[in-house]
Amino acid sequence: MSNDTTQIEKDIAFCIEECGMNDEQIGHFIRASEELGVSCQYFAREFVFETDTVEEFERLHLDPDYLKINWRLDS
Repeated sequence: MSNDTTQIEKDIAFCIEECGMNDEQIGHFIRASEELGVSCQYFAREFVFETDTVEEFERLHLDPDYLKINWRLDS
């Protein structure tokens, strides 16, 4: 990519080339990363994971205490 490529162009390229997303998936992913203020690549590398087992998926997604983050600044 050229130096004058915008972040949105880089994000779209990442979603297509690295993740194989369709248009709807790209839109959702870009909106989510924009809400967090990060690039799609950073969002994917730091927060998205794949697993082959249902048990691992349930442990990471359904356990309310797994990676519990307190977002308050006055704690």
